[in-house]
Amino acid sequence: MHCNSTNQTSGVYNSLVSQETLEALCRGSHEAYDQVYSRYQKPVCDFIYALTCCREVAEDITHEVFVSVWENRQNLDPSQGIRRYLFAVAKNLVMRHFRQKKTEGHYLRYCQQRPIESDGSDKWLFAKEADALIRAATAKMPRIRGQIFKMYYRDGLSYDAIAQKLNMNKATIANHLCHAKNDIKHVL
Repeated sequence: MHCNSTNQTSGVYNSLVSQETLEALCRGSHEAYDQVYSRYQKPVCDFIYALTCCREVAEDITHEVFVSVWENRQNLDPSQGIRRYLFAVAKNLVMRHFRQKKTEGHYLRYCQQRPIESDGSDKWLFAKEADALIRAATAKMPRIRGQIFKMYYRDGLSYDAIAQKLNMNKATIANHLCHAKNDIKHVL
């Protein structure tokens, strides 16, 4: 996904997703989800990129937006459309991203100000423990989720590359990675 590229054809940007499509999405239609994703992925990603100025962050947050759509599909109101919902979720996730970055910055400054109390072996131990916890969490994941997690984080493959290798769509890859991140957060 390249969300900071030039605009697609105006016909795609100007078309709306029908109320019938949204009703089908609410009922769990994957085809309807794919239509919403195809129509709104780029505008949502462009919006997030404009706020974050980072393509990778914009892509990650865009995937989170569409995972939220799928997870909350039963609560959507098809008569209201979906555009406003998508951009509200995007804005909230961007704000959460910046709050997390701010908190991480405060923590890093705190750590840098603390006197060094050891020879660094505790850092090695913490890293080793974290790695063991992540491996244990990955082993407990459903097989495909663990595989996608490893391909993305260990092997450094992009969503597109993983989707091609596993013959899946990018939205499914994003969904698995979102759940995998949550699994890891619970362990750590």
